Amino acid sequence: MKTNNECSKLAEQARLLISETIPIEETDEFSVMFRYRGFYMQIVFSNIYPIIVFNLARSLNHVPGINDSRIISVMNLNDLLGSHFINAETNLYLYRTIHHLDTGLSKERLLEILEYSTGEACQAYSQLAGLEAHK
Repeated sequence: MKTNNECSKLAEQARLLISETIPIEETDEFSVMFRYRGFYMQIVFSNIYPIIVFNLARSLNHVPGINDSRIISVMNLNDLLGSHFINAETNLYLYRTIHHLDTGLSKERLLEILEYSTGEACQAYSQLAGLEAHK
């Protein structure tokens, strides 16, 4: 297991790489935030574990119902790396995926994770948006 100091170094290296690769809109001590392919994305860095967390959010144009929950359940059964959520109070679709940084983060790996995360999120969101047309 990596020490907190090693995890902090990995997190800082990842933050620097992301900042050099993607236009960041906001930042705080734990994360960076920006818009990417129609989603609001937050990338969170851990100083305790060698992980990086990708959170994606997008507004729904309808109040989520039981059919939306069924779609999310199926998506979660078929997605090994991430989790799909709906927040009915805010009408938000949310996707979260966690990746290990045992060896650090390369630009290629970052782009791979972004493509995977947005691909999964777009697939679920398009199914949810398809329900909007039938309401």
